[in-house]
Amino acid sequence: MKRIYLITIILVTCLFAINALAQEQSSSLRDRLAKKQQQERGVTENEGVKVAKLSVRSEMMNAEQNKDLSNATWMREVYRFLDLSKGKNAALFYPVQPIGDKMNLYTMIFKLMGDGNLIAYDWNNGQDFFTDKLKVNFGNILERLEIPYQKNGDAFVYDEFSIPSNEALGYYVKEAWYFDQSNSVLGVKTVAICPVLFRQEYLDGVDLGASSSMGLREPQFWIPYENIRPYAARMPIMTSDLNNVMNKTIDDFFRMRLYDGEIFKTTNMENKFLNQKYPTEEGLKQAQEKIEGELRQFDKGLWVLNDSIKALEQNSNIKKGKAKTPKRSKPKSSGNSGVSYSARDRR
Repeated sequence: MKRIYLITIILVTCLFAINALAQEQSSSLRDRLAKKQQQERGVTENEGVKVAKLSVRSEMMNAEQNKDLSNATWMREVYRFLDLSKGKNAALFYPVQPIGDKMNLYTMIFKLMGDGNLIAYDWNNGQDFFTDKLKVNFGNILERLEIPYQKNGDAFVYDEFSIPSNEALGYYVKEAWYFDQSNSVLGVKTVAICPVLFRQEYLDGVDLGASSSMGLREPQFWIPYENIRPYAARMPIMTSDLNNVMNKTIDDFFRMRLYDGEIFKTTNMENKFLNQKYPTEEGLKQAQEKIEGELRQFDKGLWVLNDSIKALEQNSNIKKGKAKTPKRSKPKSSGNSGVSYSARDRR
């Protein structure tokens, strides 16, 4: 009897051990498979709306649209500040939180940098130098913004709701107005953009919100526009309150200069901002208006009619009126003048 009892206990114990081992192996296998799938897909805590990767065709189109300024014989570099809380600039601000596959520009930039698909460069006191020495580390940006994160290979793991897109209320934009004599091309190129944060303000624990009219601007980093253009070209935005169809893209917004922005700097050897060169509000306003006037005059040259169109217009004007033939002076008599004429003149 005792032997049967012992055998029964041993069998039950073995069954429990085998079942526990099987469950542990199954759980371990599931964990390994899940971990492998995460590594293959790059799944992180911040995987909500993903920015689609570029195709080879998109990269080729971006290279074709690149405007080389190395041959420019004249160029004026202008820096503007875009306040997203005013007017049509708000197209870059909404939606603050991603909705479906739609997100604002700052969220797109943040996600691209987190995935290692976009390189940014230090603010460098407003000087946009795209050198390896000035490349920013995304981990340092997360630490500065006090966003907890982990590394998953080359990608960063963070909570996407920690992205301060509601505080990205401005952008610095660098424009290059140029003339390329070798190709006879007049144009305007968006060279770089820099997100500007207005950090959330608290008073006695009460959230006062973020506003571009209060607090200090916190420039983040420079991004060469050519690096972000292929992504911006596939990001639809709404540019009008009257027409709610998203018939424009972020790239259209910059390429067509649909934004409003005040000039705060032009490239100069001292790297001074306009408010440093013109400390009074009246002097600053006059300087800004003068520069805007010069750019408007340049902009008119972008739409000059070519020679063939001018020739057609001249021919059309001639047909409408009577063509006047120039009068030919008759040769004077050679009797008293002492001037001789050839036989052709006499004819």
